[in-house]
Amino acid sequence: MSRQANPTLIGAFVLGSIVLAVGGLVIFGGGRFFTERVTYVAFFDEPVSGLATGAPVNFRGVKVGEVGDIQVHVASDNTVSIPVYLVLQRRRIREADGATEEGDIIEKLIGHGMRAQLELQSIVTGQLQIQLDFHPGATPNSRSAENNFPEMPTVPSSLAELTERLESLSLEDLVTSAQQTIAGLNKLINSPDLEGTLKGLNHGIRDLQGLIATTQREIDHLAKRFETTLDEADSTLESVRATMATARVALETANETLAIAGDDSPLRYELQEALSEMTAAAKSVRVLAEYLERNPDALLRGKGE
Repeated sequence: MSRQANPTLIGAFVLGSIVLAVGGLVIFGGGRFFTERVTYVAFFDEPVSGLATGAPVNFRGVKVGEVGDIQVHVASDNTVSIPVYLVLQRRRIREADGATEEGDIIEKLIGHGMRAQLELQSIVTGQLQIQLDFHPGATPNSRSAENNFPEMPTVPSSLAELTERLESLSLEDLVTSAQQTIAGLNKLINSPDLEGTLKGLNHGIRDLQGLIATTQREIDHLAKRFETTLDEADSTLESVRATMATARVALETANETLAIAGDDSPLRYELQEALSEMTAAAKSVRVLAEYLERNPDALLRGKGE
């Protein structure tokens, strides 16, 4: 006789299975099943080789989504476009004061210049990622009529801008210009005029060196003469000082003689005249000595006006 199943035990087993399934989805799915997502489409005119599904979409270095899909659309006129679908997590981008609803904050940022740009994710593997940032001065790439999703405008990457500039340069013109420059340099180097100019320049340098050496010798000679003149001026000043000392002694002697002589004697009169002349001479000598002390080079070039 078979045993009847317990409904309570069966119900508990089913409930436990459901709880385990939900827990596994939360743990292994990273909560993505409960995260509100919004899909934007972006069109890039540059090659997207290296960009794969699941590549991160960052906003200033913070992951806010991933690449959901990459497709190829061919129009009736055989023009090809490659839409890249960006799956963004709305809760990752929110306004600090909460003035704008979560669903509208991305549109608000796009209106302020937020653009999508390809960026190298790994130099070794060459993988690309999508970088969102503000480029208000750049002209966005927009093709809203080609899709049914809100569009994320794009701007060229730095590598694409460099490639475009290089492609805009005419390689043939660059080669021709380089050849003309090399030919002009070759002609200039092998020119006889250049050789003569270099020889003349060499002679001029030698003459200049001789002139500098001669000038240096003259300066040294003048310096020695000036030193000799200063020595002679010092000797002259010493002689003047000695003469003034002798005159002072003579004056003192004359004063003593006047004291001995009478007031009306001829000797006193003659001595007074001699003293006056000696006093004038002493003043002249003192003036000369003071001038020579201030201007010792006067012995070389004379007294100025």
